[in-house]
Amino acid sequence: MVRRLLAVVLLLSIATAARAQERIGAPERVAAPFDASRVEPSRTTLDRKFWIVAAALNTAMVVDTKSTFDVVRACETCREANPFVAPFVRRGQVLTLAAGEAFDAGVMTLAAKMKGSDHVWARRTWWLVPAALSVGHTIAARHNSNLLK
Repeated sequence: MVRRLLAVVLLLSIATAARAQERIGAPERVAAPFDASRVEPSRTTLDRKFWIVAAALNTAMVVDTKSTFDVVRACETCREANPFVAPFVRRGQVLTLAAGEAFDAGVMTLAAKMKGSDHVWARRTWWLVPAALSVGHTIAARHNSNLLK
């Protein structure tokens, strides 16, 4: 697991933008990379849709975390299977919820910056990661509730 994680980090750190072969004498057109640090969320960025997606993500995370601790209390052989969350679960519910809230806040901060971006692809896809995480938390909570039956 550690080797895979190191391989992913190494791959991401040395990755560069690739482009097709250029015609000789053609002017070079390179799109500016997405720079999240220069985008400031505005009132129009933080609209009703944004807060609904944020609330869905937060609610799903809290329900998943609570159901995880319910299962851990009820089942002696059950454990948290997610290797990124398991260390927090072993340290208690308060720390796990705090870590989940911090992660969700980071995801929604990036989503807000994408929503207010100059790039069309970022403005159109800002909701994908929070929505996918919400679905994942919901599936995990459902799995946990099935374990309690």
